[in-house]
Amino acid sequence: MTLIQANFLVICFAVGVAGALLGLCVSAHRIGRQFDAQRRVWEIEREQTRQMVRAELAQWGLQQAGHHEAQRLATVRWQAEQDARRQAEWQALWREPQTWPARREEPPAFPQPVQPKARPSAPVLRRDSEPQAPPVPHEVSALTVQKEEPAPERELSDEEIDALPPELPVATRVLGRKLPAPKGPVLRQL
Repeated sequence: MTLIQANFLVICFAVGVAGALLGLCVSAHRIGRQFDAQRRVWEIEREQTRQMVRAELAQWGLQQAGHHEAQRLATVRWQAEQDARRQAEWQALWREPQTWPARREEPPAFPQPVQPKARPSAPVLRRDSEPQAPPVPHEVSALTVQKEEPAPERELSDEEIDALPPELPVATRVLGRKLPAPKGPVLRQL
């Protein structure tokens, strides 16, 4: 091999390496541009998604605010109706004459000292007489008479009956069946 042939081979090898490096640089630059374009597309899509989510959340928030406002107005309206009904009931009650007896203003009675009485050892009952109830003091009997007399109730109109709250059903406890005892041995200590 002559010097010219060796130089030719070296030059061809160098040109091949330079071409490969140039091709690698061009392809790397092209791939970099593709990555940049893809990254920009992803950022644009991400921003569009964020904007759509924000728009949906804003719309949902407006719907919820409208719903809450409607509920608040309904609650205020219901409360106003309840207040008006209660006010009408109170006015109807205040217009009626008082049917219960007026309380007398008496000074409080001070208790009298109790004197011990001599008691017989055992009460004696006759066979022909029925057992007697112990005597009731006059003050206690007057209180029981006042408690036993119910206050006269007035007749309610149809509107007042309709305005009354519905009666709730009486809560009943459902009796379940009794569970049998376990068949195996009971382990109390583990």
